[in-house]
Amino acid sequence: MKTQEIMAVPLLNEEFGNPISEKLSNLLRSHITKDDRANVSTTTGIGSSTVRNIVFRSTTLTEDNSKAAIELVNVAIKNCETTIANANKAKQELKLILKSN
Repeated sequence: MKTQEIMAVPLLNEEFGNPISEKLSNLLRSHITKDDRANVSTTTGIGSSTVRNIVFRSTTLTEDNSKAAIELVNVAIKNCETTIANANKAKQELKLILKSN
């Protein structure tokens, strides 16, 4: 698989030389999977251990590994959107079940 070029842009309230915030760590742990982390590693060319360590605050954010942090946030956003879409679909199906009774 080809490594995709991802621009390193600053993450709001995140500073190089420090781990990501606890809030961001909790959001990422809630909304990404180990497979997502593996895919981010492949996509960004950042090692899978480093990607995991970013999420679990075991390493500091650097200009180099920030590409992975940014991609992790993008994946979490997509996963949230998918969850919302699935919940809305389930909601509609449940309403139909109630109407049919």
